[in-house]
Amino acid sequence: MLKVMHLVLAAGLPLAAGSALATERTIVLDVQNVGCITCVPIVERAIGSVAGVSSVEVVEEELGLAVATVIYDDELVAPEALAQASTNAGYPAVVRTN
Repeated sequence: MLKVMHLVLAAGLPLAAGSALATERTIVLDVQNVGCITCVPIVERAIGSVAGVSSVEVVEEELGLAVATVIYDDELVAPEALAQASTNAGYPAVVRTN
């Protein structure tokens, strides 16, 4: 039994060490079709449900347009996948380039 526990612990150490190498990034997405009170939470949930996302804040700038600021792990998800998650929820998004 003790040998099994040692093997399990030894196997888990590389995984724990690997996660320490992950890099958090921040990205800004321009999001369309955000025009009602329920839109912002839907976009936040859609993007926030993507593996690797640690936080999402969506702010409506003007009628129909919003900005999503996303903090994510660049080893688990690509920026394009974050925009796609919003688009799939009915709110087309693109990665801001400026």
